[in-house]
Amino acid sequence: GCRGLGAGDTLRPARSVPAVFVILLLACAESKIPADSQHFSVTVDADDGDYSETFNYYVAFDASSATLYIDEAAFARGTLTGCSLTYQSVVFGQSRPDGDVKWQLFGNASIESAQGDPCVDGEDDWSGTEYAEIVASDDESIEVGTEYYMTTTGKFVGNTE
Repeated sequence: GCRGLGAGDTLRPARSVPAVFVILLLACAESKIPADSQHFSVTVDADDGDYSETFNYYVAFDASSATLYIDEAAFARGTLTGCSLTYQSVVFGQSRPDGDVKWQLFGNASIESAQGDPCVDGEDDWSGTEYAEIVASDDESIEVGTEYYMTTTGKFVGNTE
């Protein structure tokens, strides 16, 4: 199961995502990464500069459908159209002292193919944005519709075996 926020954890409405959202992604939906998935080293930067962390993203494709993993955990499903990958997570619920909160992650990125097709300007192989949206809240300090924005950039590492 997924770990909820504890009494000492914070969730502050802002224009960027608190680290706890990304950490929760790692604790949910354990799954084995399929062979031939594309591995990217992706840095997630909060738009307000308060957060930056690098993750191993793995993308498994089935025709134009995609499943995204962080390390060993499946965290989102999406579609690939040309070089554009669009994805969203399931809705995550968190029990908090001031009321339950539910949120969902949405993302889009331009990615280079394993064949090196030139889809991203510059040195990066992954360039995109993600945002977490509060979809339900019993906590009066966190409004439904609040969004936390991040920029994602990364490099293609290789295919899984």
